[in-house]
Amino acid sequence: MCRFLFIFLLWNYATRVDTASIADAPALRPTRIVNGEEVRDGEVTWQISLQLSSAVSGENRQRTMSHFCGGAIINSQWAITAAHCVYQKMYITSDNLFVVFNTTNMKLPDAANIGVEKIFSANYNEDTKENDLALLKLKGSIYNVTESFIAVSLPSESFQPSGDCVVSGWGYQRANAGTTPDHLMAANVTILADEDCQNRFSPHYKIYPGMICAGGKEKDACQGDSGGPLVCKSSTGQNVLTGIVSWGIGCATPTIPGVYTKVAKYMDWINKIMADN
Repeated sequence: MCRFLFIFLLWNYATRVDTASIADAPALRPTRIVNGEEVRDGEVTWQISLQLSSAVSGENRQRTMSHFCGGAIINSQWAITAAHCVYQKMYITSDNLFVVFNTTNMKLPDAANIGVEKIFSANYNEDTKENDLALLKLKGSIYNVTESFIAVSLPSESFQPSGDCVVSGWGYQRANAGTTPDHLMAANVTILADEDCQNRFSPHYKIYPGMICAGGKEKDACQGDSGGPLVCKSSTGQNVLTGIVSWGIGCATPTIPGVYTKVAKYMDWINKIMADN
């Protein structure tokens, strides 16, 4: 069985319907990993699980160990996820949100975790699904919790991925069925050209400039894995955060790719938020 493309050392989401009514369009799904493989410890050290606490505050505040979205660590005090995971959800606040990290098993009671100080969402559009990303400022440095993690590299604005990349997360093994695995999964998915992607979604959905497509070969993200990272190799071998799991139709449909937020398009916004906060 072929491992996904990268091996790492431990120390190193309808869109607007154009010509059809919503009733005519295929159902969209928020997006878990289908036809992937288990991740080994130390391979995807930037992967996070977003979980809620059982109490807003106080000594009894504990995480529920119930994963609802993924994301990635981008430096010692910041993580990134999909905006639709946290956008206008009154029950999700910086008081009750945990980031669980540095584990392949999200339900381990002693898994490293840290609270969220503030949530920053881009100008997310629920109708078109544009700008589907959010930054999470953490309550302190991850280095205060553990030293054994590596953040994923952010792309340059001009970064152009190609070929196979890797999507990771905790999710259903098939669409609308089964249980979510405790173990982190990953799969190789192929980047599609923008025109090719749009052709596959026409006439129902529009692919905007801030989106990128990957998959369409029976490997994909699926229900519940929103916010997780799509990581590609740069020409110099760096692991670059290329996309954020955003939306799609079905799961691992042979001709239909998953749609991701294109991180490179938002580097100005990302850098400004982090610099100002």
